[in-house]
Amino acid sequence: MKTSKIKPFSELMEAWLYGEKGYYQTHRVGKEGDFYTSVSVSPFFGYCLANYIADFFIKHLHIFSKIAIVEIGADRGYLISDMARFLEQFEFFKNLDFCTIEPLKNLQNTQKETFLKSQNKPLIVLDSLQELQNQNYDFIFFVSNELFDSFACELFFEGEMAYLQDDLLCFKPAPQSILQIARAMDMQIGEIPLGLPSFIHSLSLCAKSFAFLTFDYGAIQPRNAFSLRFYHKHTTKNLFPNPISKTYEANFLESFGKSDMTYEVNFAYLKNLFLQVGAKEILFGRQNKILVDMGLDKVGEWSIKNFGLESFMHHSPKIRTLIDPAIFGERFFGIGFARI
Repeated sequence: MKTSKIKPFSELMEAWLYGEKGYYQTHRVGKEGDFYTSVSVSPFFGYCLANYIADFFIKHLHIFSKIAIVEIGADRGYLISDMARFLEQFEFFKNLDFCTIEPLKNLQNTQKETFLKSQNKPLIVLDSLQELQNQNYDFIFFVSNELFDSFACELFFEGEMAYLQDDLLCFKPAPQSILQIARAMDMQIGEIPLGLPSFIHSLSLCAKSFAFLTFDYGAIQPRNAFSLRFYHKHTTKNLFPNPISKTYEANFLESFGKSDMTYEVNFAYLKNLFLQVGAKEILFGRQNKILVDMGLDKVGEWSIKNFGLESFMHHSPKIRTLIDPAIFGERFFGIGFARI
């Protein structure tokens, strides 16, 4: 992919992950893939989220008539299917639409097929948030898992920005627009997710009232260090061996489209963007505590009642994995916002 044309790092990352030969065209999550997510570990992750959503609906459902649960970044559709399986016990289930936002055509049919394996109602798959805006929902509950760490980003270092030229990274003075975002993020070194402000603005236009719940890997405040890394066959490699230096792994382009590329989410910046569209924070904490607070014990009782003790015991080690800080550790957080 050698090129003499200089281009910002974000263009490389966009092609790496989402292009015609990009990673997300063919990747697999789980034991046989390159990395685990909470969704691939156990359906109890989705059950816990659904239990939280059910409590939320019981408090607020009377205000709205046309309602949807929308997952963004649904991969093969397991999370939204797990949530629907738990929510079907409630009377309000018949009035809910379940949707995904999926621009990748190769995943759209997969998500529909996964959902139909457990539900009689169809999954609505839309190409974009703009298409969702046309559905005229009164209220939307958005969910995502490990979404924001895959937004194409710029690499920022003390007023400079990374560019690719002749298959080499070079840092040059950043344009004013990037400097403004870095100041808003209170960051001197790190990753700047370019599409995040417009994404949250578009999301806020989909319904007058909404809630948003997401889990991701990141930090409460900017670390002022590079965190960009690659995942391949459950091993991790950092682009910058010294996270506060511009020296990088010279052969990183050999993994183009073959490894996942990701970085830490700045949750303080994310919160500020949601505040700007009138949403308030409704929860924040480390994943293990959040899942317990969402009613993991209640979900276990529901599982035993509906699927039997033997089934629950089969899932028990995987449930412990979800809340084990040594696996989904101190840097995995859940955060939620609502505008009602």
